Amino acid sequence: MKKISLVVVLSILSIQLSTAQNQQTKTTTQKEELTSNKELGNQWTFGLGFNTVNNSGAEFKDLTNSDHWAFGRIPFYGSVENRFTDKWSARATLSFNYFKDGKVINGQTILGQSEGGNDAGYLAFDLAANYYFLTTKKVEPYLLAGMGVSFFGDYTTVANPNVQLKTQDVLTLNAGLGANVWFSDHWGLNVNVIGKWGLNKNSTNQSQASIGALYKL
Repeated sequence: MKKISLVVVLSILSIQLSTAQNQQTKTTTQKEELTSNKELGNQWTFGLGFNTVNNSGAEFKDLTNSDHWAFGRIPFYGSVENRFTDKWSARATLSFNYFKDGKVINGQTILGQSEGGNDAGYLAFDLAANYYFLTTKKVEPYLLAGMGVSFFGDYTTVANPNVQLKTQDVLTLNAGLGANVWFSDHWGLNVNVIGKWGLNKNSTNQSQASIGALYKL
């Protein structure tokens, strides 16, 4: 009977220890998940870099023609992004640029300030949802979709140097892809390409490419 009692007592103690260990492991896992979710919910990333814009009206033709891509005076952009899950984020971007002498807008060549005409300023504000389909510590490629508004300043053309074309605001639907490349826990590089489809009457489509530095809080 003593042996049986000892076996029963040891069995009860073993079960209690096992239950306590499992409960501790479960609690630790829950704390880690809560911490991870909290970090993701508060993960903010800021970007600053250069952009170039194509509004030539040639669609997918002559994509390598430098006259179709604007990169003048202030070709900068700034962005802020909130990563609310490991796969999804929301991003806002403000872009500046200029179409200078010799650049093409809607099939017409700009007569810029250097030739007595007028450059065309460019300003765009875009909102996008980014989907990170692959996440690693170093590289994070993503797809994006969203909306934006682009502003084109007035300008003159080679064909009609005495006529100043009016400013234009274009509401766009956007889609594209990009990637974040991280060099440390906080610093990285972003490359991004977007197609912008104009929703206004008689507006043309645009494309925009950018590269810049990232800082993650």
